Amino acid sequence: MLQSPKQTPLTIIVHGGAGNVSPHYHTAALQGCEAAATAGWHVLQDGGSALAAVEAAVRVLEDDPVFNAGTGSVLNADGEVEMDAGIMDGATLQIGAVAAIQHYAHPISLARRVMEASGHHILAAAGAERFAQSQGFAPVPNQQMIVPRRQEQYEKRLAAGTADTVGALALDAAGNVAAANSTGGVNFKLPGRVGDSPLAGAGFYADNAFGAVATTGQGEHIMRVGLAWRAMQALEQGTTAQQAAQQAIALLQERVPDGRAGLIVVDTAGRVGIAHCTRDLPTAYWRQGAAGPVSALRA
Repeated sequence: MLQSPKQTPLTIIVHGGAGNVSPHYHTAALQGCEAAATAGWHVLQDGGSALAAVEAAVRVLEDDPVFNAGTGSVLNADGEVEMDAGIMDGATLQIGAVAAIQHYAHPISLARRVMEASGHHILAAAGAERFAQSQGFAPVPNQQMIVPRRQEQYEKRLAAGTADTVGALALDAAGNVAAANSTGGVNFKLPGRVGDSPLAGAGFYADNAFGAVATTGQGEHIMRVGLAWRAMQALEQGTTAQQAAQQAIALLQERVPDGRAGLIVVDTAGRVGIAHCTRDLPTAYWRQGAAGPVSALRA
């Protein structure tokens, strides 16, 4: 049974991507996650929806060159940025996603517009970009989103030392949950490759009856087991958010032994869960009653 609005503890949790974060970026990754959680928290405190909170949080991460989303995304095999993003409203089960897009610095906002204005759930590549133009989104030169360290990784063919995907979950005062993910994908991917991030049930899911999930890591591994949906099934069976996260990662490791992934979970009581089988997963969350966000590099 859903809690009444008066009993619902406001909650926001974000992740900065499962992977191996270079020691040089440990502090910046945690600070970036805290900034994103704070942005989402302010939306919730002001009476905003969970949907608006996760969008606001992910936009902060997309603007931070430390993370592999928006500005700072990794480069594909052609040396270009291609991005995916997805968002879901737990109150309506509506989904919006974009895949393999360029020229737009906030894919998460475009994904939300797909959900609200297109009549579809996913738009990709040139079609998504034409939709963005029709909706008044301002394109930017794709080169503008390439930061020096990503260019250096491309030139040296280095795949280590980076994180993957960013995401956010929120629970608002009305008891609504929402999930959002955004990513530049994997280093040196083939042009047109789409990962788990824009796929409901793999990269994210939200349902007011149980909670919300956002995953991160190697998209091909995540898609094989439907990682977000596995965590949702655990919540449906009555587990806590932390148990759901741990069970989902355990299943991934069982079914895909070389799998690399992580996830964050929030349940309808505002409890958060964090689990990963990578070395690092920078996260930050802010729950009602706390003085500020709680961040960590590893669960």
